[in-house]
Order: sequence, then C-alpha cells, then structure tokens
Amino acid sequence: MKFSPQTYRDQFVAACLSGLPESAKDWFRRLDDLADGLIAAEAADADRTGEPPLRSLEALGDLGALGIQVPEEYGGLGFGDAAACLVVERVAQCCASTAAVLMFHYQVVRRTLSFGSGPWRGDDLRGFATGTLIGASAWTEKATTKNKENLQTRLSSHDSRSTAGSPGDRLSLEGEKTFCTGLSTAGVVHVLADTHLDGERQGPTFVRVGTKDPRVRISAPYPLLGLRASGTASVEFDGVELTRADLVGEAGSGRQLMGRNHEVCLNPGLLALGAAAGAFEDACLMATGRLPETQPRTGAEHVRAALADTLVRVETSYAYAALAVAGSGPGASPVTSSKFKLQASAAAEEITAALLHTVGSRGFLASFPLERRLRDARATALMGPSNELIRDRITDHLLTTDALPEAEHDQR
Repeated sequence: MKFSPQTYRDQFVAACLSGLPESAKDWFRRLDDLADGLIAAEAADADRTGEPPLRSLEALGDLGALGIQVPEEYGGLGFGDAAACLVVERVAQCCASTAAVLMFHYQVVRRTLSFGSGPWRGDDLRGFATGTLIGASAWTEKATTKNKENLQTRLSSHDSRSTAGSPGDRLSLEGEKTFCTGLSTAGVVHVLADTHLDGERQGPTFVRVGTKDPRVRISAPYPLLGLRASGTASVEFDGVELTRADLVGEAGSGRQLMGRNHEVCLNPGLLALGAAAGAFEDACLMATGRLPETQPRTGAEHVRAALADTLVRVETSYAYAALAVAGSGPGASPVTSSKFKLQASAAAEEITAALLHTVGSRGFLASFPLERRLRDARATALMGPSNELIRDRITDHLLTTDALPEAEHDQR
C-alpha cells in the first residue's frame, strides 16, 4: 500500500527508461504489481529469519527480471543497465535484501556480457534470462587493501602440461572470500584471485566458479544488522580445478574489470534510494493513521514540518540519482557512480532516522517496517566500498584532476 503517487521518482524513472520502447514501461507495471504484492509480503519474514527470499527471487526470474540486461538473442529482455538500476530501486522499496541479491547479480551479468569468452558464456546468459541462474561476486578478504593489492586467494597453474597438451591450461583455485552478497542463492560466482600462470604472476584476475563444485564450501549466512536476508556469507575454495577458459577477461585484468563496475550506478546507492522512499511512504501511512494500530498525528506542527522536510530530501536524492544515471556509461567520470552511492546512502541514513522520530514510539517496533528500513539504510553505507573509502576516492580524483585552477600566487 503506497501513500503517494511517488512523483518524486519521475526524473529518475525517465532517466532509467530513456530510449526504451513502450513495452518496457508495460513490463515495469508488472514489476510494480510483483513488488507491492509478493515481494513486500515476504520481506518481513525474510528479515526476521535471515533466510533468502526464495519465492520473490523465483517470481522475479519468471518475470524475466534476472535477464533484463541480457540481449534478446539469449532470451533476455535486452533493456540494458539503466533499466536494471530501476529494477533494483523499485524492489528495494519493498525489500532491500531481495534488491541486494539483484544488484550483485546484475554486476555478474554485465561482466559476463563484456568479458565472458569461455564456452560457459552462452549457457550463463540463457540461465540469467530464464531466471534459473543467479550470479554473485567474491572480492573481499579479511585483510586486503582498498586496491586489492594483497589478495591471498590464489589461482595458479595446476601443472606444467594439461591432459590436452596445452601448457598450464589446468588451474587450481585456493583461498577464502568474505562478505559475498547473494552467495546463498548463487549458482555461479565471479572470484577475484591473485593469478600465477606458467611460473609468472599476472596479478588480480576474475574467474568463473560454479557453486555446486564439491571443493567450494559456502558458510551459513551472516547474522547482519541490516539486509539480513541478502544471503551474505563466506566461501572457501579448496583446490577447485578450473581451466583458462574459466577466466573472466584476460589474466591480470581484475582491476580493470573492477573499474568497469563504476561506469554505471549498479551499486548500494540504489538500495538506499529504495529504502528511503519506502520509509517515507511508511511514515506517511503511519502519521495519517492508515496502517493498523496507528493513530493520526498530522495535527502536530512538528510532524507536518518533518514530513515536508523529508519529502524534499527524498526528492533531492532522486534528482541526484537521475543525473547520475544519465551521466553514467562508457567514458563517464570514474567517480560519478561513487558520488551517487555516497549521497544516496548518507541521505537514507538521515531520512530513516528522522522519520522514526516523526511517527513516535511505534516506529521502533519491529512489527512496523520503519525499523527495518533504518537498519537496511545503515547497511548500505557500510557496504563496499564504504562511504569512508568513497570520500577518499572522490578527494583523490578532485585533487588530481586537470580542472583544478592553478594558484596565482604563493599562498604559504
């Protein structure tokens, strides 16, 4: 149940659908029905139990949402990355955990389209399109630097000559990754590993790994503060046998592929955006007494003022998101999507906290959705890259850009 027609999203929606046919708008109307129905209904139980929202993910797969970027030749919708951003934001209004699984899945789809070249590429794309395959990424380790310079997970030549006679074709993957979102439901994971082939170190490389391999061990989902049903877990690789055909991109291209992630806004800022919008709608319903067990509070001037201020802040976040989506893509500034993530997640934390005070003590009850929105919004600020790291990245870019004016005099 929505309080408003959500016109504050109009610019963002238009940016995400720019250039797409009318059929795309019709498809998103079907997504609206699914989000406000099954996904919203499953969200509270999934958050309480920490179990992945399997029914929601299955329904999204049936709708074709897992293949929204996949070209039609593979059975996908072919709507592209910007439309995928809109799916994540819309689902996050109802369940940020489900949206988190989608967001990281879409990163895998994008990487497969751009850099997949093995015999698995077509099968994976068709699996994404039909909703039978979900992807996840494994980047993080317990003690890596921000540039992933000291990876302990290692991909190396298994022996000097493979059975087929090609030097170093057989590879072995060893190591452990932490905080992998969507891992509980993933059938394939793109793993970032330090790569050593034929006695030489190539550096960080992505490699495709099937999660059903007996030498892949996935932990139980973490008991998280927010995004509890996102299937975030650790994974160990105990000598997983692979070949060079399983590489995603060239050996040593891992940092380049990570950089390509920043070309579009498929990041936790979308989760924060949806959580803030969902919190605003919930607070309006509670303040007007339209939710069960709530009483109207709109006669109080401080409540009215708080709702007005919050609406402007939500509108501001969506306007910034529209600019970020419109300005993303190949050749975009490397910090455009990072600035969007920083703005959206920081604003969502402030918005959800302010709304809890607006609706009164009932807002702190777990039986109402606002408390979950607050936890989910806070989690987006902590998700990698964290907002502290993004601020560092933005400042580095600012202070090294050629656009900075030269000092006209000595300011010592």
